[in-house]
Amino acid sequence: MKKVGLLALALGWIVAASASDVPDWKPKADAMLREVPVDAPGASVAVVRGGTLVYAASRGLASLELNVKLSEASTFHIGSLTKTVTAAAIMKLQTECRLGLDDPIARWLPTFPGAGGITVRELLNHTSGVSDGWEVPLAQPLDTDQRLALIGKAGSDFPPGTDWRYSNSGYMVLGAILEKITGLAWSDAERALVLDPLGIASLGYHDDAAIVKGMASGYSAARDGKVIKPVLYSIAGPGAAGALDGDGRGVATLLHRLATGPAPWPAIFKTMTTPASVAGHALPYGLGTAPGNVRGVAVLEHAGGIEGYSAYYVYAPGQDIAVAVLENSDAPHVGARSLARRIAALALGVPYRTFEPAHWSSDRIAALAGRYVIEGRSHHVIAIHDGAPWIRRDDGPEKRLVPCADNVLIYANDGTDFIEPISNDQGRVRAIRFHVDGEATPRIEERLP
Repeated sequence: MKKVGLLALALGWIVAASASDVPDWKPKADAMLREVPVDAPGASVAVVRGGTLVYAASRGLASLELNVKLSEASTFHIGSLTKTVTAAAIMKLQTECRLGLDDPIARWLPTFPGAGGITVRELLNHTSGVSDGWEVPLAQPLDTDQRLALIGKAGSDFPPGTDWRYSNSGYMVLGAILEKITGLAWSDAERALVLDPLGIASLGYHDDAAIVKGMASGYSAARDGKVIKPVLYSIAGPGAAGALDGDGRGVATLLHRLATGPAPWPAIFKTMTTPASVAGHALPYGLGTAPGNVRGVAVLEHAGGIEGYSAYYVYAPGQDIAVAVLENSDAPHVGARSLARRIAALALGVPYRTFEPAHWSSDRIAALAGRYVIEGRSHHVIAIHDGAPWIRRDDGPEKRLVPCADNVLIYANDGTDFIEPISNDQGRVRAIRFHVDGEATPRIEERLP
């Protein structure tokens, strides 16, 4: 009887929707995925609701060289989605009384510069000041000691606990702490503490020499948009900050099980998803997750990016709906964030507004060119190239805008943010209404003279 019970429990982890459970929003999600070119690097999508896989789809090529298609089971490097697993592993040690979140890291790393003033919690929520400002030897495999030495030489960005700055290096240091406490490699510690107890077999770490079944090749893009191979790098480099790989279903299921599994996981997840703060100001991060909202629904989310790959997840705890999008390009035709958030909105019953591309006259397009004040010293700049409008924020990359009906411009291949020009009586654009994430209430950005 005991064996039968264990088998039933194991099978309970693996649930797929029956034909009658196919969501009514599936055709719209399929249409979004068709924005991804079929003959280029592509995307794999998984939606898990209440522990059941209700939507899985893929489009594009896993290998351009061999003309092999992606599948829903394809494996991708997931970049910084690794941080959610690393944070969960640290939290599991905390529940076992093997560390305290407010312990100084000098307890395990006494020779690391400034270790006496940095806490575990500050590494987890990016308030440690540990800097990413070191020269990364991309193609050189790094062990933990080499990685810590390079990070330590970079110094700090600010005194611990006084500011916030996203730090990959901080999570690499957390990997070293995992190793000191468990006596295992950071990746083996994460499997023992998190992935195995939650039954997530499809997420893990593979070194540069490993042959990984179903691994999609990674790609990038040249300035002219031509698909190219990414820069050569060793996956050992990012360590506990970004070196895991897996499939979309594994990522989405991880979130469900962290939130709803047996004790202590719900308590761990609650702590991970509580926004951190500095001097009473809420920060855009918890512990390995980022709080957000999709069309007014509270969610947790995280982006992952590494050479050749992009990833994004959205999880709505109130509805227990998780969406994961994994892509095998670091310059994808359609961004993982856009796909994940738009498909999540469908699954949550709060879809984004859709737009119909329309012809605008050259004069109407030319009238958009200018600099618009966002806030403080930040600006949007709209420029016209070959008759098409392009926008960038400060020194960020330029993104093409698509003119649409109803006086709206959208970001090409995105579908979340949109813009409405405001003209004066002479037809000159004096400002833009910027609808962040499609919100009905816009931000007004005045045009500079």
